[in-house]
Amino acid sequence: MGRRATFVGKVKKIALIIFFLTMFAQAADHVYADEVNIPLPRQGAYTGRGLSAGLAGGVFDPTKNCDCLGVWQAQGDFQYFPWLSGGIDVRFFGGDLDSDVMVMYQRYRISAKAFFLTEVFALYLSPVLGLENTSISEFRQELHGKGYERESDGWNSKPPKDTVVDSVEVKRKSCEKMFSLDGFSVGMELGGGISLGRYFGLTGSALYEYNFVEAVQLTLTPGLAFDMRQVWAWPREKLRSMWLSFEIGFQRYFNRGVGSWSRSAVVGIQLGM
Repeated sequence: MGRRATFVGKVKKIALIIFFLTMFAQAADHVYADEVNIPLPRQGAYTGRGLSAGLAGGVFDPTKNCDCLGVWQAQGDFQYFPWLSGGIDVRFFGGDLDSDVMVMYQRYRISAKAFFLTEVFALYLSPVLGLENTSISEFRQELHGKGYERESDGWNSKPPKDTVVDSVEVKRKSCEKMFSLDGFSVGMELGGGISLGRYFGLTGSALYEYNFVEAVQLTLTPGLAFDMRQVWAWPREKLRSMWLSFEIGFQRYFNRGVGSWSRSAVVGIQLGM
C-alpha cells in the first residue's frame, strides 16, 4: 500500500504540473504564432502552427569499453494549438559493438508537448510512449506475462563452454545490455529552446524513461542551432523555419549493471512547413 500511495502521489504531481503549464500557455499572447521561431531539441522548432520535420545523423559511444556506433534520428511534430503539439520520432543505432556483436537497434517514440511561451523562449513538458526494437515474438511473450528472457539464453549470453568470467567479459556484457531492451517504455521529458539574437539558438532536454523490462534511463541533450532563414532567401520565403543544429547527448542506465554514461553527437536539419 505504501508503494502504491507513493506512485499515486507522483502521478498527481505530474498531472498538476501539466495542468498549470497548459493554463500558462493559454494565457500567453497567441500573436507569437505568426512571429516566433524558436529551435527545439532533436531537430524541432516552435513556430506556433504547422508541421515540423527533422533529420540528423552522427555517432554514439556506449561506454569506453564499447566501439562507437552510427546513429540516425528523425522526427515529425504537428502543432495542434499554439500551446499543444504531438508527434513521433525514431532513432536507429547500427554498427559493430565489439569483436563479436553487431547491433541494429531501433527506438520509436510518440509524444505530446504542452508549451509555456514567451517571444524568445519556449519550454515544454512532454509525456512519452516508447517502443524498442522490432521483435514481435518477444512483444507477444511480454504481453502474455512471460517476461524478458533474453539475458539467459539469447545473443547476450556467453557460449556454454566459456566458464571464466573476468572483468573484460563483464564490461562487454554492459555494452550489450544497453541495446537489449524490448517492448514498451513510458517517460516524461522537460525541454525547450531559446533564441540568442538573430542567428543562433540554444536547445536542451531531460528525458526520464522506464522500460517494462525494468530498466530506467536518463537522457540529457543540449544543443546549438543556426537559423538558415536569416542567410538564405529560399527558406525565408517558403518555410516557417529552417534550423541547422548540433546536439550532444548523455545517457545513463540505472539498475541494469551499467555504471557509466554513454555519449552521442549528431548534426541535423529542421524544416517547418
